[in-house]
Amino acid sequence: MTAQKSVIPMNEHGRAITQEDIKPTVLPDAYLTSSIASALVDFKMPRFEDLPTVGLYRDQVIGIVEQTLGPLGTCIDGELLTPSMVNNYVKAGLIAAPVKKLYNREHVARLLVICIFKQVLSIQAIATLFKIQRVTYMVDVAFDYVAVELENAVRSAFSIDATPQPDSASHVTRESLLVRNAVTAFAAKAYLLGYLHYIGYEGSE
Repeated sequence: MTAQKSVIPMNEHGRAITQEDIKPTVLPDAYLTSSIASALVDFKMPRFEDLPTVGLYRDQVIGIVEQTLGPLGTCIDGELLTPSMVNNYVKAGLIAAPVKKLYNREHVARLLVICIFKQVLSIQAIATLFKIQRVTYMVDVAFDYVAVELENAVRSAFSIDATPQPDSASHVTRESLLVRNAVTAFAAKAYLLGYLHYIGYEGSE
């Protein structure tokens, strides 16, 4: 029987990894008391009635989405929203085509939700969720539910002493559970990305 060679983990400098190498330099509690986490605890989503009622051009819509989700910037993976993304979402049927190049508040609402959900779901999965939602809830009701659950999930993820909030749905349904799971997954990923940003992780070269 051939003796197996032990593999010694090496660090980037070519020496064996020691306990000092893996010792955390910034503990999560310090992160949760930072200004970054404090700002996220106070994150607010608009409600459907707060969204613009006038027609908007694509660049204006992108500006609103970026401003709304700006506080989550350190927790977002990749680009938030670009003109080509908007066009692709129209082609994929995630949002309706604009009328005379103008977008309404339903467009804005759906784009905000897409930007959140795409952090943890594929575009195909988001399309499926939207199809399920259309059967059960009006757009305004569905959007406001996402807004409340997102605020609660982010607050719980970035607070040291936060307790999980009960489901805000008046009647818990399959659809509400799916949405709640999606925003919970987003909040967990946001916490991780935010923490890595806080400790100075810039990604691999």
